[in-house]
Amino acid sequence: MIGFPRTRIGLDPGTANTLLYVKGRGVAVNEPSLVTIHADSGHIEAVGEQAEANRGRTPLKYETARPIQGGTVSNLDLFDGMLDRFLQKAELRGPLQRLEVVVAAPSGMTEVERLAVVESLRKAGAADVMLVDQVLAAARGAGLAVEESRGRMVVNIGAGVTDVAILSLGNTVYSRATRVAGDDMDAAIVGHIRATHQLIIGERTAERLKMKIGSAIPDTRELSLPVTGRCISKGLPREVAIRSSEIREAIAASLERIRNAIREALEQTPPELSADLVETGIVLTGGVALLRNLDRFISSDCGLPVRVAETPLASVIHGLAYQLDRLRASDWRRFGNGG
Repeated sequence: MIGFPRTRIGLDPGTANTLLYVKGRGVAVNEPSLVTIHADSGHIEAVGEQAEANRGRTPLKYETARPIQGGTVSNLDLFDGMLDRFLQKAELRGPLQRLEVVVAAPSGMTEVERLAVVESLRKAGAADVMLVDQVLAAARGAGLAVEESRGRMVVNIGAGVTDVAILSLGNTVYSRATRVAGDDMDAAIVGHIRATHQLIIGERTAERLKMKIGSAIPDTRELSLPVTGRCISKGLPREVAIRSSEIREAIAASLERIRNAIREALEQTPPELSADLVETGIVLTGGVALLRNLDRFISSDCGLPVRVAETPLASVIHGLAYQLDRLRASDWRRFGNGG
């Protein structure tokens, strides 16, 4: 009997964005990991970019939710619905579709959380599923020669989790996932502006402030950006100019926790690999890697060269694409719903 043709895909289900790569076609989906649901029925009304456009603007009967928190699936039903819509958008949903999926998983993900993701993919039509360490995929996507017998260090800083890893010979020698990343910084900015300016702003505004005028260390010139929010005392819209020094102060605690995670990784690194890192340095991936002067902030503390990957937001999905091109049939781990 002739079997159905199979399609190989790579999936990076991030806290902020979900990316889906289809072998032979490229990145078919790159959208926010968001869903708009009906508050009473829980029915999914919109996902991705449409849900992002709705955020903070929907009537009370609708809610915008994140199925993924801290790098892991927090609401399986919403994740299933979001994944199904994304597969439809990529034209990968249908009775004749048989999918082979490589999915990125943060190093801190528990076995139960991993099995939940696998189950969602099985329900979506995956015949075979392979879980790949997210930070290893990020390293490959950043162009690092991780198969060599030299130490490489990657720090992948996304929205929900920071993954720090030492790599050698195509494997992870040490890894640690810290659930402090971009979302924590955004929340700190919201709190700072509320306390300092008596102004309520949303997460989207906080993220814009972080990336537009934020920096890890002082710049040569002070920047500012006007933002509009709701005045706490009067309940009316009000505009305030926010300075870059305020953003730096707000995110300082989050950056310190990330720096501590990097220090701990360096302390746990075998001496031979530590010597390699003096030359190979540290590579930053993930959305927060684009924060100004973050490379200098980390380098000044650890004394190693630090650089930002060429495409930090897409490093993981590029790494999954790299692996998909090199997988053999015997490499797939099977879960009983295909063969």
